[in-house]
This record gives sequence, C-alpha cells and structure tokens, in this order.
Amino acid sequence: MNTYLIILTVIVACSSEPHCSKFHYEEKLLEKMIRTEILVENMKKHIDDIEARVTGVLAKLKEDTTTLKGEIEEMQENSANLITLQEKAKSELDKNMQAVQDLKDKVVSPNIAFHAKNVKNNNPVAGNTIVFTDIVLNLGDRYNSDTGVFTVPLGGIYLFTVQFCKNKGQRIDYGLVVDGVNRDAAIYQDNYVGHVSCFKLTTIVSVKSGNKV
Repeated sequence: MNTYLIILTVIVACSSEPHCSKFHYEEKLLEKMIRTEILVENMKKHIDDIEARVTGVLAKLKEDTTTLKGEIEEMQENSANLITLQEKAKSELDKNMQAVQDLKDKVVSPNIAFHAKNVKNNNPVAGNTIVFTDIVLNLGDRYNSDTGVFTVPLGGIYLFTVQFCKNKGQRIDYGLVVDGVNRDAAIYQDNYVGHVSCFKLTTIVSVKSGNKV
C-alpha cells in the first residue's frame, strides 16, 4: 500500500496598506537604528581621534617640559661651576698678588732710618715714653717726634741704638718697647762728681709691619 504526503502551501498577498503597516514600522525602525549606529560609530571615531591628538600634545608637552627642566638644571650647574671657578681664580689672584708684593718688598726694600736728639722731658716718670724732639734724619718718615714712637713700615730685623747723658747722682731705668712688650731694658746710675755721664743701649729686634717701637 503506498502512502502519499501532500503539503499545501498557502501564499497570502497583502492587498492593502493597513494590513502591512506593522512590517513597514519595523523596517523604518530598523533603518533608524542602523543610522543611529552609524552616527554613534562616527562620533566614537571622532572622539578617538581627538583623544589621540590630545594624548600626542600632552606627550609632546611632557617631553618639552622634561627637556626644559634638564636645560635649567644644566644652566644652574654651569652657573655654580662658574661661580666656583671665579672664586678659585680670585683666590689664586690674591695669592699671586701677595706673592708679587712680598717679592717686591724683598727686591725693592725702602731705606728706613731715623736719628733724633734732645729729650722733651728731662724728668720722666715710670711708664712715660722718652720723646726725642729734634729730628736729624727720618728716611721713610716713620718716626714721630710728637709721640716718640717709630712705626715699622716693613717687617724684618732692625737695629736700635740710644744714648743718654745724665748728671751726677741721677738714675734712669729705660728699655725698648714693641707694642707694649719690653724687648730690652737696663738701669744706669753713678755718682761720679763733676762730670756728665753718657751711656748707650743697642738692641737688635725682629719686628713686623705696623709694630710700634
């Protein structure tokens, strides 16, 4: 016995617009969705482009800032080095100038000498400076006849000689003083009748420039 399957296909055509409005609405909606999706995609691409440009600008700005910072630090370092070099150069120049001055002082030593006589006060008391008022010679103009003080112009070894004459029965205590410090001292007294006694003191001292003798 043969069995047959019969399939019946029914095709219904829309004969009027009202019956197809649902499909039309869906088609329009799909079209809008597609357009919206395209618009969103374009906006996203535009935003991505802006973000990429901003990122590039920020990266360039960071790079420029780093470079500028490095240049500033280098300039500061160079400035510090320059100041150090200037200080070293000044120090070396000062040393050289002092060396030149020392050499000049040694090579071209000025003539320094003085000779004075006549004591201002014949009866000095303890602590008084014996002042010789009449200047015979004063090379270098370092002996002061008002104060009796000789100011050393150049450090070195100096020879000082003094002579006193006194009457019978008088006594004198005397000394050579440098900046308030006794360098040599002596006492002299005699009773030789009828004569004036004279005596000398000779002292060699090492003094510095500016010492008061």
